Amino acid sequence: MKYCTLPLLMTASLLAIPASVQANPDISKVFSGDMLGTNLRYFESIAGIARESWGDEHHYVVNGCAVRATVGGDRVHTLRMEVGPECQVDLTSFIGESFAPPANQPLTFGTFTQAAGEPGFYADCLISCGNASDPTIYAHWEGPRAANFLEVVLEAMLIEDDAIQASNKWSDAMTKGHGEDWVMMTGFNCDRTYDEYAQQYFSSIKVSAVTIGHELYKPGC
Repeated sequence: MKYCTLPLLMTASLLAIPASVQANPDISKVFSGDMLGTNLRYFESIAGIARESWGDEHHYVVNGCAVRATVGGDRVHTLRMEVGPECQVDLTSFIGESFAPPANQPLTFGTFTQAAGEPGFYADCLISCGNASDPTIYAHWEGPRAANFLEVVLEAMLIEDDAIQASNKWSDAMTKGHGEDWVMMTGFNCDRTYDEYAQQYFSSIKVSAVTIGHELYKPGC
């Protein structure tokens, strides 16, 4: 009997390992509308264990893609995913086919606007930003009842030439209308007058990250 003990223990140990550890998690199942509102324990049974946790924010790497889950009351409140060539997003499970852009092509601000409608544009900084961090452009969209009133925030870090050029055009247009001090103090974050300019200039810019949920962050003025 004692010769059977080790194999039996090994079998029991394997059965005890969560499925998320036994197999690679699927990014399409992790960054999904089905995950919003679930408890953290269930979410991590699909996504795996968090690489880092900072308060209510938990960071994961799923199939090489960076995902952040923000939890409130032990429920997943928002999901954020960094977008890249190997990490494309499908927003259909979140906001439905009527508002989601095609999933089989790179996500740009323009493709999202064409599918969902016009978002409001925001930025951390556009003039005299310093070197502490790379400024980021945010496009904030509030969904209707048909999209469960979900909010979507698209991001683009101002590190690529095309994104920087687009931000310069947007900044120049606002400077002409309201002056450099107004732009420096990010007055545009509380004024929707120049959103149409941003929609034009950032239309072809690829999105670097997407956040979906309710009461999402956007810079103030």
